[in-house]
Amino acid sequence: MKHHQSFIFRNRLRLLLSVFCFLPLLLSAQNFNTYFENKTLRIDYMHQGNAHSEKIAQVIFWRGGIWSGTHTQLIEPARLGEMVLTVKDAKTNEIIYTRSYSTLFGEYATTERAEKEEGFFEESILMPYPKAPVKYEFGVYSRSHQFTFLYEGEFDPKTTPQKPFKKKYNVMNLHIGGKAESCLDILFLPDGYSKKDKEKLKKDMQTFADYILNCSPYSENKDKVNIRAIKGYSKESGITDPNAKVFKKTLLNSSYNTIDVDRYLMCLNVWKMNEIADDAPYDALLIIANSKKYGGGGIYNFYAVVNSDGKYSDYVTVHELGHSIAGLGDEYFDSEVSVRDFYPEGVEPVEPNLTTLVDFDKKWKHLLAQDTPVPTPDEDEYNNVVGVFEGGGYVAKGVYRPWHNCTMKEKVYNGFCPVCKKALENVFLYFSK
Repeated sequence: MKHHQSFIFRNRLRLLLSVFCFLPLLLSAQNFNTYFENKTLRIDYMHQGNAHSEKIAQVIFWRGGIWSGTHTQLIEPARLGEMVLTVKDAKTNEIIYTRSYSTLFGEYATTERAEKEEGFFEESILMPYPKAPVKYEFGVYSRSHQFTFLYEGEFDPKTTPQKPFKKKYNVMNLHIGGKAESCLDILFLPDGYSKKDKEKLKKDMQTFADYILNCSPYSENKDKVNIRAIKGYSKESGITDPNAKVFKKTLLNSSYNTIDVDRYLMCLNVWKMNEIADDAPYDALLIIANSKKYGGGGIYNFYAVVNSDGKYSDYVTVHELGHSIAGLGDEYFDSEVSVRDFYPEGVEPVEPNLTTLVDFDKKWKHLLAQDTPVPTPDEDEYNNVVGVFEGGGYVAKGVYRPWHNCTMKEKVYNGFCPVCKKALENVFLYFSK
């Protein structure tokens, strides 16, 4: 998301590119049972740095729980996040698992604050538990697609220090479409619900499950989705809002005004968040924050947050999950977002629903009607047509979106365009194979 200068100068771009160039071969060669147990390994680490440099430190391992992720597509079919975890068999050096994801640090590093001060962010990533010693590597891509190697290490299931998952919370099954290993498992984490909010918590969890299940394309794919919720209570009701001088003691310490954007409601206690989530299978995390104030956020393969009570909570839920589950980009272009140069000129975004026309052939060009002009005028006759509308990714010029008013642009519930629907359906397929 910026021009990275690593503390460890070691370029692995050729390795990563080779992975994605030979995906069909690698995918067909993978065998889950050869390399992995049906358990989860969680890697916690600290991501620190600023606008010009970054590093990874304080690596901690946790084991336990079934592996609810895909058992067949161990090499990710596409990179949608800037961070990449690559796992190799230590004996053969064969790549046996990859996962891309994005982080709050990646957004922070593009802000003016990061020009002046160092940031420290907790991060976690899950992988299936290896049967034999493995090597693992963390790397990061800039928004210009420049790769920087960040960290490498080794994990031996017999000798590497690791902590067991500790179950602490009860789990609510809100919708079970199938087995964990063949479904997208969404887990709700409540924040800001005290014990006096017990009935509200239960009601809210079901309400938010319905928001998801009644929205297309989730509604057509209920058999590929599981939704569960942790029953976890906070010391106080409500959510911290620094700009309003409101501070609450809650389970996850979620807060508004993340990276200096008032409505950006996120959680900085990522290690604790994942530790609490260990009590249930999960591929995607959604924090439901007990608050009436509009807000939320979603980061690809990381987590999402939404406020519980509000006029637009249904919309915010599916919009933020669009980010965190499918890697969709924001299609609006008039906002208070504080990141800079998010989509560099001359570079094609990785987000499925945004293009700079640099490599449009790989996006939704095949969905355009033959007579649809490119770019497409933002006029009434094209309101319900897949096109190439200028304005998206926080800027009015140079970035294009596929639909006039998709849920990724406007406060419209159940209004995903065909391009965004296809991106979500690809996720269901990824987990259900």
